Amino acid sequence: MERSFASWEKEAIRCIRCGACQNVCPVFKELQAESTVARGRVKLIRGIINKDLDITTGFINKMSLCLMCKACVTNCPSGVQVDKLVEAARKEIVEQKGLSPLKGMIFRFVLKNRRVFNTGMRTGRLFQGLLFRKGPSGQGMLPRMTLGIDKRRLLSPLASKPFKLLYPEIIKVPNAKMRVAFFTGCMINYIYTDTGTAVLNVLKQNGVEVVIPALQNCCGAPVRINGDYKTAQEMARANIDVLLKEEVDAVVVACGTCGLTLKEEYIELLAEDQIYAEKAKQLGSKVKDFTELVVALEGFQDKMGSLPFKVTYHDPCHLVRGLKVKDQPRQIIKSIPGVIFQEMNKPDTCCGSGGSFSLYHYELSTKINDNKVNDIVQTGAEVLVTGCSACRMQLIDGLNRQNLAVKVMHTAQLLEMAYEAVD
Repeated sequence: MERSFASWEKEAIRCIRCGACQNVCPVFKELQAESTVARGRVKLIRGIINKDLDITTGFINKMSLCLMCKACVTNCPSGVQVDKLVEAARKEIVEQKGLSPLKGMIFRFVLKNRRVFNTGMRTGRLFQGLLFRKGPSGQGMLPRMTLGIDKRRLLSPLASKPFKLLYPEIIKVPNAKMRVAFFTGCMINYIYTDTGTAVLNVLKQNGVEVVIPALQNCCGAPVRINGDYKTAQEMARANIDVLLKEEVDAVVVACGTCGLTLKEEYIELLAEDQIYAEKAKQLGSKVKDFTELVVALEGFQDKMGSLPFKVTYHDPCHLVRGLKVKDQPRQIIKSIPGVIFQEMNKPDTCCGSGGSFSLYHYELSTKINDNKVNDIVQTGAEVLVTGCSACRMQLIDGLNRQNLAVKVMHTAQLLEMAYEAVD
């Protein structure tokens, strides 16, 4: 990942232009433009590398039209790492053109600085009612003004109190089977605290002691994916120091993007750092998704009550194609008495969130999301389960736009409900 941009030519020339990427790219499906599919992007990137093309506004826009969902990578017969090529191009854009003032402020002043971030989110919670109004049926909130966000975009409100302030730093368990650190990520800490609570309750039920490191911060994925590597590296080093200080058996995550970042991306990001390259590998070896950890615990399926729900599951891109976690969530769902599991058509197709993609390209994002919602509806499920908070927010938005009363929750929440349903 720290190779020069020109060195990516060796990766780019592996593209044989077969068009296999056209069959799986959610953006190409909607736009039908060659420049928005993997092989088209690779050709543009080769043009920049060879200096046949310049970095123009058009090129920058084409690089932004990628969800980084990895579907093309998985489907590529030549194994071209298209997402890495796009990321390298975004890095080159930042180095040549710089970040926009807004992104520069968010990445380098807010996200990187834990205290500033925490203060900003607490202030945002107090004043969110002035900037947002309640959504349909009182669910979520809609922007009162543009604010860089489409006024139709349904968002989940900031929690009344960050997750890390709701619990002590150590959740002690008598005769614990193991001890883990919980990396909460931003959305669980500031918005979906119910997911974090469910993770704690499930692990406690299974005899796992949990440490919630107070100094952990954003994983840095949004910063890295947008090309600001220097800031992302600083954030990676800080989180590595915090997490490796803990004497734990594993670092558990409940977000595919955070998990992939901690497990693999830090290793690539810091590959040329003589001090932190090995530390990144140490951390990566300990990272486990919540569902991976749970299914490995003996007797996790014991003492469950019955839940009379029809459930379907959406595979988050970075969880299923990045961390290769596919069977574990389904194993948990199917183990719950009373639950009828109905697989949807193409459960691993991207929901259109892509982090900030759904903010910058909302119209396109909704079209991609509508395809996913249609697949959900066809299952007849009352509950939609997923393993990513960003997907959760995106899917809630899509379901609300179609006035569909499908409950969306994290896998941990469904399992928590099963444990609480015991007579």
